[in-house]
Amino acid sequence: MMERIKTLLSLIIIIICLPYLVTFVVQGDFINDSEEEEASENQPDKDTERLILMLAGEIPVTYEKETIKAQAVIARTNLEYARECDQPEPAYISREELRERLGGKEFQKYYEILKNCVEETANEIVTYEKKLVRLPFHYVSAGKTRENTDKDEKKATAYLKSVPSMADVRSERFLKIEFYTKKQFYNKLKSAYPKLRFPEENVDAMASVAERDSASYVLTVQLPGEKIDGEEFRDIFTLNSTCFSVKEVDGKVRIVTKGYGQGYGMSQYGANEMAKEGSSYRQILEYYYDGIDITYIDLQEEA
Repeated sequence: MMERIKTLLSLIIIIICLPYLVTFVVQGDFINDSEEEEASENQPDKDTERLILMLAGEIPVTYEKETIKAQAVIARTNLEYARECDQPEPAYISREELRERLGGKEFQKYYEILKNCVEETANEIVTYEKKLVRLPFHYVSAGKTRENTDKDEKKATAYLKSVPSMADVRSERFLKIEFYTKKQFYNKLKSAYPKLRFPEENVDAMASVAERDSASYVLTVQLPGEKIDGEEFRDIFTLNSTCFSVKEVDGKVRIVTKGYGQGYGMSQYGANEMAKEGSSYRQILEYYYDGIDITYIDLQEEA
């Protein structure tokens, strides 16, 4: 008798619960399908993803949105320029590297910001005289950006004019001062140029700035019997830029460096300060690159 009662109760419970169970299973499948469809819909195309990861490696993701949008147009322009000229495409980081840098909690937030900046400037590129161009950029200038002085490239890169970027002086990366003993200074130069004879006690005779451009970046450095590019000297001493000075102070060699990067094109720090004051990404680009047009890839292809 008791067994019959237990069986009957079990059947009643099953009958009562069955509709809820069916609903849960059906809705659960629906929710999972919806999430998968939504994730699939939100997945960016290959080029968008490429630009997102280029941006992540090129500019601080915490910068103002208009600054990042300006960088997105630069990144797209440089990518299209490389493809058109059959050159190596610009570098980019992986999703995993970006996730490691930001941490799990911040990754999705900043990934979405980068994605929005790419999408809100979709297909926009920079041209000069109706031609795609390469757009150099740097983190912070030495107070103004540089004009290209290369005679062979000057006409083609006339959009690289020197413009003031005085907000850069507020950057923590604007100024760097380093001291070397004369022996350390001598050893670095001797290691790079073993055939040259450096007078160990005379700093000016070992290395002195020979020529600067209009923005005070060093073009050439005089060594004993030989001139080298400012970039070569920068590499030897791993300086932040070629806007440097070398001087003996209290028996040591002092190297003062201003700015961070090569100094051409858009200063990211300066651009970010412009964005904070209300400048749009187009205004930023038109300020740092003279006489450019901001157009669209499709229109460029039709032209």
